[in-house]
Amino acid sequence: MIQISHLGNVAGGVQHAQGSFGTGDVRPLLVSGPPASVLCELSHSADMVVLGSRGRGGLAGLLLGSVSSQVAAHARGVVVVVRGHWRPVPGYVPPPVVVGADGSGASRPAVAFAFAEAALRDVPLLAVCALADAPSVLGGGYLLEADFERALAKCEADYPAVVVRRQVVQGAPRGALLDAAAAAQLLVVGARGRCGLRGMMLGSVSTAALHHSPCPVAVVHEP
Repeated sequence: MIQISHLGNVAGGVQHAQGSFGTGDVRPLLVSGPPASVLCELSHSADMVVLGSRGRGGLAGLLLGSVSSQVAAHARGVVVVVRGHWRPVPGYVPPPVVVGADGSGASRPAVAFAFAEAALRDVPLLAVCALADAPSVLGGGYLLEADFERALAKCEADYPAVVVRRQVVQGAPRGALLDAAAAAQLLVVGARGRCGLRGMMLGSVSTAALHHSPCPVAVVHEP
């Protein structure tokens, strides 16, 4: 995780991280410059960028801060925006990882990342496909579902221990994913879906997830 903070908070942040990962695995970095620009630049050499949904200067009632929004749209690789509160308790059954997939090229890296996270966390994976995103051609829904199945089958071969549940819905992906996220520990989406406009950095579904998801959201950009 990369944290940009005021000088007075860096020591506390480093101490907290070292308590979880050990002193040898945490490297503090204090930099100057616009936070979003710095984080986007650092993302070129990072596996993942993690940040909160709103920062110190966020307006009251704002669902997503400007830094989080810019980094999610323009950083490389995987950006995780931490939303909601999750803490395990005795007897608690860990919730699944949820991924939105439409079989498009933009969603395949998201599916692969979701499988890896489910395996790492030892939880099931719920894969959601919304047929409302089907191309407006004859048999579009069938083709979308077939692409969805192919994307899952490839990753199932790589992660045989991950239990996969499929959820194919007729409605819009935005509502289906937010409903599934209510019982998830992580929601994974691609930066853009099948219907995203060329050149658009974030699609409408990814944007809605970042603003409204009750759990952390991972936005996976194409390599």
